[in-house]
Amino acid sequence: MIISMRRLIPALSVALAALLVGCGTNSDGPTGTQPDPAGTSSAPATSPADPIAVVRQGMDRSLSGALQMDASVKAGPVSVQLVGKMDPVARALHITGNAPEPIEARLIGDVAYIKSASLDGDKPWMKIDLTKLRPGSSMRQSFDLKSQTGIVGGVVSAEKVGDGRYRGIADLEKAAEVASAEAGMRDGIKSTAKLAKDPKAIPFEATVDADGRLTALSYTVATKSLGDVVTEMRMSDFGKPVTVTAPPAAEIEEAAEETYQFL
Repeated sequence: MIISMRRLIPALSVALAALLVGCGTNSDGPTGTQPDPAGTSSAPATSPADPIAVVRQGMDRSLSGALQMDASVKAGPVSVQLVGKMDPVARALHITGNAPEPIEARLIGDVAYIKSASLDGDKPWMKIDLTKLRPGSSMRQSFDLKSQTGIVGGVVSAEKVGDGRYRGIADLEKAAEVASAEAGMRDGIKSTAKLAKDPKAIPFEATVDADGRLTALSYTVATKSLGDVVTEMRMSDFGKPVTVTAPPAAEIEEAAEETYQFL
């Protein structure tokens, strides 16, 4: 189990990062609009001359309640494809996809359930108590839905290029500065910045709907050794209730205590 977990953790972390690295509230930003939990109110009172605020508020509003998020991450011949539904406020998450092997993960509060061919236990699902993980744990960071600030927190320039469409530049070092120190998120962004050829110039494109919610985000990180890492995310079904249930008890195996040191 431990050897398999060593193989699984990087894949799972990348998979969940695909859904979350670009996401998160930016309560320390220059905007003051409070997101509508129902996700149905009118667009935020933001000047058209302030596209940076539009993008930042757009992510805030998108993650103010339940939603579906589809994501892909491509680095050379390697591709990660994910489909997920989540409720950041309720800490509920369900994703399926390939990272690159088939994977499924569910989050209910502080309990995560993972299903992957890399797990060699007697049962298909492994149960993980996130409260037992180290503060800097990659696994804990991946499931920390509310502390994600990611690339949006580092947006330094943006321009409107069409109806609801924006493009600009993000600074990973700035994103790390405003990211939460909890769950290792800040360290995670710093690690990504070290891999980038120019962490201060990450190009992005975003789409914002009529209600001021971010519905699409793509960005490219040119790395020193992996080539271009391209992430694309699409968000939809805002406000649609998300219900995540635990797998059948007979199919769950508790993570062994010694396993936690590798998570």
